Amino acid sequence: MRIAIIGDIHHFRLKVDFKRLLGKRLLGQSNLWFNRRFRFNHSLLDLVIERTAELQPDLVLLTGDVTTTSLEDEFSDIVRYFEPLAQTAPVLMVPGNHDRYTFRSAKSRRVETIMSSLLPRAFPHHQKLSDRWHLLGLDSARPQVVFSRGELGQEQFQRTAKILESMKEDEGVLVLCHYPASTPPGTPRTWAHDMAEGEKLDKLLEKCPARVVFVHGHIHKPWHWIRRNGQGPHLTCVNAGAPCMTSANYPMGQGFWELQLPDDPHHELHLTHHVPTPDGHYGTFGAKGRARHADATWQVRRVV
Repeated sequence: MRIAIIGDIHHFRLKVDFKRLLGKRLLGQSNLWFNRRFRFNHSLLDLVIERTAELQPDLVLLTGDVTTTSLEDEFSDIVRYFEPLAQTAPVLMVPGNHDRYTFRSAKSRRVETIMSSLLPRAFPHHQKLSDRWHLLGLDSARPQVVFSRGELGQEQFQRTAKILESMKEDEGVLVLCHYPASTPPGTPRTWAHDMAEGEKLDKLLEKCPARVVFVHGHIHKPWHWIRRNGQGPHLTCVNAGAPCMTSANYPMGQGFWELQLPDDPHHELHLTHHVPTPDGHYGTFGAKGRARHADATWQVRRVV
């Protein structure tokens, strides 16, 4: 089974009704104007979607934070971006903290309403991918006054624990959550930016009888790392990164991951990072907010 993993898109529109600039959104829009808009090039999203379609995946996973401040237009734009891809493969997302950026957006269930075609109806979301592989989607996004701390909540955590404990040794489970449960050794973490149940969830994953692949976003750095249990890999963590975030290391964004699940969960995973590299010129936004295509070649790096 081939799965495409796309991380924090953080789509935005610079023009916002002045009446919407209240509370936390004022902070978010200020950061957008003076910082984030210079670091995110959303003309690259078309490249990522086109490349994903070329791979003909069986499933596309979005790790959350598809928007910047959970405005209606931001969500609607994302739905339009992914409509063509969703015609050829199921697309499933979990919310990120920016998708429930304000208490009003959470109360009105904005992400659930506008993104209903991509979002599970309830969490934890559990489905079978094959005879021996499961998918478990978790909702860790909660609005906060200032911080970006996530939370599963007692009910969701308890149901998640029962699902993980019911797994068998010859099975595998792909866990999709916006926040990481753990990070590579030496990676700085802060209370205000973490998930409340992160340590407890990490212990559940460690005790899970099945092989675990934990897919997340939130931290804008694509990575993967493996925790071994006995002789073989038990927990593989994949950070999707931010496909439209540019930097010296990623001048055309951080790309996306391709994950191929083996029929036998104890066999080798095939994990590939697809990153666009400059070839000519960068794309720019068109007059109607749609992106003109940037010329690019793709760097493909298999890491597992």
